[in-house]
Amino acid sequence: MRIAAASAALCLCAVGAAAHQPPQLQFGKAAQREAGIRTVLLSSVPEIVQLPGRVVADPRRELRVAAPQDGMVEPEGRQLPVAGQAVRAGQVLPQPDRRDLGSDLAAAERDKKLGRIQIDRYGIDEHQNLEIKLPTPSIEIVTNYHSAEARSGQIQDTLQHPLPLLAPRAGTILRSPAVAGRVVAGGQDLFDISAPGAPAVEAEFSDDDLDAAAAHLAHTADGREVPLLLLGSSYDAGLRSHRVLYAVAGDDLALAVNEPLQLEVPRTVGAGRYRLPAQSVFHHDGQDWVWLHVAPQSFTAVPVQVAAAADGQVLVSGALRDGLRVVGEGAAALAAAPDAGVP
Repeated sequence: MRIAAASAALCLCAVGAAAHQPPQLQFGKAAQREAGIRTVLLSSVPEIVQLPGRVVADPRRELRVAAPQDGMVEPEGRQLPVAGQAVRAGQVLPQPDRRDLGSDLAAAERDKKLGRIQIDRYGIDEHQNLEIKLPTPSIEIVTNYHSAEARSGQIQDTLQHPLPLLAPRAGTILRSPAVAGRVVAGGQDLFDISAPGAPAVEAEFSDDDLDAAAAHLAHTADGREVPLLLLGSSYDAGLRSHRVLYAVAGDDLALAVNEPLQLEVPRTVGAGRYRLPAQSVFHHDGQDWVWLHVAPQSFTAVPVQVAAAADGQVLVSGALRDGLRVVGEGAAALAAAPDAGVP
């Protein structure tokens, strides 16, 4: 055979000089071509961790509906909308948000009457230019009077014309802390609404080695793939916990809020694993080996550990690092060469 003839020209370098030294082999370029030697450049494969997550409402599509002012909540119909219920744009949520403002109206009317009495007593012309014509005490009397007058009118208008609370747009009720008959303060949240659109995915973890930004895929319990796009992440120093949020890249996935998912997240530190063609590994004397191409015509065999094998590929670890070249094809020819020096 031509390979055997070429192998006969091999020169062994420093093999057997010391039992602990790795075997080194000189293999000429012509012999390499005959043996079909092909090398691959090592690039570490990060470990993929299955991280539990869940479907949440996309905060970018979340709307909060608050009470416009103090009052008592009354439902439109039999009951208030509940979480999970769909609402349409302009739909009345509580109807009306009727307010118990009797005491406020009485106070405003009292201030208004007191102001009128003072204006009449001191003969103040309330229609004059306040800044120029009237002295300071008169300005205060007239200002208080007009303020009480305006406040009284607003309260009466509110009592006569109930203020309905409308859904700003179509969506689904996420949370509803509103309770019929309960008095609420102005600005207090009554409903959280999620506008139509794809949900988001949330995950929490404490492993600092996980590269959550590199996660692009999750799986549902029934095996469906969910493509992900990173929205943002945060870190709680007290709990030493990371929280990451992803958008779902697609609107055709039927996902429900709180549905569990499994995210594929790479571990970035301490991986040290490399994916190689299965034929790059040869077995001898109970140990797996690969050949490193250390110089144009020089090869060194190093022991490795095979972590997994599938589809003609193996995942190996050992005394390897990124940037080294490993024989991907023709490793068996090197191992079978005379005086190859494989222990």
